[in-house]
Amino acid sequence: MSKSIREIFYSLEKISDKWDPYFDVYEKHLSRFIGKSPKVLEIGVQNGGSIDMWLQYFGEGTKVVGIDVDPQCKELSYSKDVEIVIGDQGDVNFWQKFLQTHTEFDIIIDDGGHTMQQQIVTLEQVYPFLNENGVFIIEDTHTSYLEPWGGNMNKPSTFLSYMKHLTDFLNREHIPAGFISKRTKDLYKNQLNSISFYNSVVVIEKETVKPFKRVFSHDRLQNT
Repeated sequence: MSKSIREIFYSLEKISDKWDPYFDVYEKHLSRFIGKSPKVLEIGVQNGGSIDMWLQYFGEGTKVVGIDVDPQCKELSYSKDVEIVIGDQGDVNFWQKFLQTHTEFDIIIDDGGHTMQQQIVTLEQVYPFLNENGVFIIEDTHTSYLEPWGGNMNKPSTFLSYMKHLTDFLNREHIPAGFISKRTKDLYKNQLNSISFYNSVVVIEKETVKPFKRVFSHDRLQNT
């Protein structure tokens, strides 16, 4: 029987720190990638422990690209398929250059600087490069309530405010024309299937959404 991600975390040699409830969120949304050789993008490398965690959890063939602003992260060594890129996640120019050569991720995890700009810029720039049926996890979203990160309760420019508005896009068939911006439509197209909110974590599932139509139980009999 394979180890749980919590068990793997507590056996890591490299240092990592997580809020304990995150492990249950990981298991719920990421366990289906075990043994499937996913390509993972993690923003926020720090001491490198979490990259080892993903490599062990998902198994052989897993590829991880880590991004951090600290050049010392390049000194971390791994025996598996890992690439460390130095850059600022809040810089649109960085992402445009990075995404010219790095695409098609199955899992994206934003555990970077946690400022409002960084979280929103990262989501908008990278979401189009998340594969169909992929998962985008944004951690430490409680910074939306903390002023040092640009947050504040009920402030319209916070990341959580952004995500609350994005829930309207899930229900776009029921909303009058003009209330959802063209930018939102262009960014997320018809590939935003669900948004899950947890304490300090937001999880987005990318999947082409089926047409919203009403069906009746007797339809099956008519089509046989």
